[in-house]
Amino acid sequence: MRVLLVCFVLLATSTSFSSAFVPASRLGFKPEFLPAGSRSPPRGKETVNFFTRQKLDHFAPEDPRVFSQKYLELLDFFRPRNGPIFLVMCGESTCTGNYVTTYVGTLAESFGAAIVTVEHRYYGHSSPFQHLNLHNLKYLTSKQSLFDHAVFIDYYQDLINQKYNKTEKNPWIVIGGSYAGALSAWFRLKFPHLVAGSWASSAVVEAILDYSAYDKQLGVSVGPKCKQALQEITRLTEQGLVENATEIKYLFGFSPQDNITDDTLLDYVANAAAGEIQYGKIDGLCDPLLKAEKSNRNLLKTYAKILERINNDTNGNERDNESWDFQYCTEVGYFQVASDRKSSVRSSRINTQFFINYCSEQFGNGTFPDVKTTNLYYGGRNIAGSRIMFLNGSQDPWRHASKQTSSKDMPALVLRCHTCSHCVDLSAPCRETTANTTKCRELARAHAFIHSNVKEWLSMKP
Repeated sequence: MRVLLVCFVLLATSTSFSSAFVPASRLGFKPEFLPAGSRSPPRGKETVNFFTRQKLDHFAPEDPRVFSQKYLELLDFFRPRNGPIFLVMCGESTCTGNYVTTYVGTLAESFGAAIVTVEHRYYGHSSPFQHLNLHNLKYLTSKQSLFDHAVFIDYYQDLINQKYNKTEKNPWIVIGGSYAGALSAWFRLKFPHLVAGSWASSAVVEAILDYSAYDKQLGVSVGPKCKQALQEITRLTEQGLVENATEIKYLFGFSPQDNITDDTLLDYVANAAAGEIQYGKIDGLCDPLLKAEKSNRNLLKTYAKILERINNDTNGNERDNESWDFQYCTEVGYFQVASDRKSSVRSSRINTQFFINYCSEQFGNGTFPDVKTTNLYYGGRNIAGSRIMFLNGSQDPWRHASKQTSSKDMPALVLRCHTCSHCVDLSAPCRETTANTTKCRELARAHAFIHSNVKEWLSMKP
């Protein structure tokens, strides 16, 4: 899996990143088991429920197959008669909840909203099939997912009306971050009659085959000194693979039994740094490296220690990774290739062919992301929607696949600070003790922007 994870999981649990180019067992993946049912939880805790009649193929009316789709529900702030419903899209990972701790919770309390979070098909507990193979995976597309959410809105509105003995519909706002942010924008684009607006955080709406801008932004975000240290780590790793590949792989925690290729190791080494930078952990990455250089300590061993800490913090799901691999190999691309030699912090061996080979190995020869069709269908950065707000962090390498400038009925805002990272706008408001930092001032600006747009949209007729 490339370094693209659903933002809410990271904000709520401080999860790091993962990479499907490395054996899952090496990344600390552990299965997650959530209790079914919907007992009354303590305040601020979502209930776990299942929509048991989700259609497998929305484009085949004759196909009767259905599957169970998990969703989380929080009604603590909900004003049933006129309060909005915030539909949070989970994206490419298991839905773990805890959204009340983010700005979504703050916004819900302000507007008397319910928070309902739908798990993406093929992720977490919402997979239609016990086993994933190429035949079964063909129903895993963004288009099918958008229809899942449309069907769910119809189902859940009926459920709410029955529960509170009412007939009128509540206004809906759709919310998502990263890939789910793109889904959020695309949902408002394709189903404007169902939702009043979209909050699209770090929304990667432009499908891109060779996404070299990601790698280039990494070097910009960390600054010249740390960038040089990361480039030196790449050089030393490449040199180590030539001189003693077994030893260098062992340094990074891999034994011969792992059967990891040289290029896969180089990708792993690059993604470790990328994940930390993407989520604003720049100082925790760069400070030890710069101190090691200054004191003439072994830079590669220092970096290996950092990776060990990252892996210990990592929590993920192997099936989730396989599902996302399929989506980027068939639909959205985002091949995180090296940029030009001067700018790149990753090895030049991480190129288009590396990813093509991986996709072919996993899903059959000829598997290739149809990014042109994806952008034709949704519009890419030229999306022609309305009531969609786009927010991005200045240090986020994914912002170059998002919409960063405002256009008619689609306001955009870029938060600018040293740690304004992926989905930063979803973070909870700062406490008073830290409110004067640049990041907190940018968050306050973003939250006022979000609140103002949601207020305006809710006041408008559907």
